Amino acid sequence: MTELMIESKHRPFKTETLSQNCHDILKRKRHVLIGISPFNSRFSEDYIDRLIGWAVHEFQDVSVLLAGKEAANLLEALGTPKGKAERKVRKEVSRNRRFAERALEAHGGNPEAIHTFSDFTDQAAYHHLRMEVEDAFFEQPHFRKACLEMSNAAILGRARGTQMDIQDVSQAMLDLAVEYVIAELPFFIAAPDILGVEETLLAYHRPWELGEQISRNEFSVRMRPNQGYLMVSELDESVESKSMQEERV
Repeated sequence: MTELMIESKHRPFKTETLSQNCHDILKRKRHVLIGISPFNSRFSEDYIDRLIGWAVHEFQDVSVLLAGKEAANLLEALGTPKGKAERKVRKEVSRNRRFAERALEAHGGNPEAIHTFSDFTDQAAYHHLRMEVEDAFFEQPHFRKACLEMSNAAILGRARGTQMDIQDVSQAMLDLAVEYVIAELPFFIAAPDILGVEETLLAYHRPWELGEQISRNEFSVRMRPNQGYLMVSELDESVESKSMQEERV
């Protein structure tokens, strides 16, 4: 990974990119897509405000990506009834959206540039990319294994966060939860096609092993040349220490 510290009048953030291409996209600072996970204590209103404030002042354009309805699958995998899981996700995503809208308005961004996976269900570009991911999932065992491993980590992380004692993650649980991974991947490999921007970086605070494998061209699914991934962390030791204990949802 390539590291770059971006200084601004806002709290400084440290950034890490997956590749030289990602680093080149970062240097141009045209667009960043900020990923916000549901049910993750890191994404408080204050943190979202700091992150979006930094992004708006460093990039020409900023968008925010929230979870879609597939996030309910993770809750279902852990035993939450379907209807209750969907209601919990809607409530949480609404909370994330509200915080992001306030931050974008406060810092001069576009409060309408907030999207969920589900917003693009009927869009041709997203549909094409999702089919690419699904084809690889069903036809390539090594890619399917990597996706299921990511789902396994998400299930265990969510279980720890809710103090659930999970001894074994069943195949049925993985098959349900992996829908979240499949829904998100199009934004990792080709978000510009979906959002209609020239190029972008998907920004999140944690490394993503599946994404690193994709960036190394280990699968048929490939990141487009105008797509990058950016790991962003505040230069605050207490914040970074806390973030290392949290799991991607």
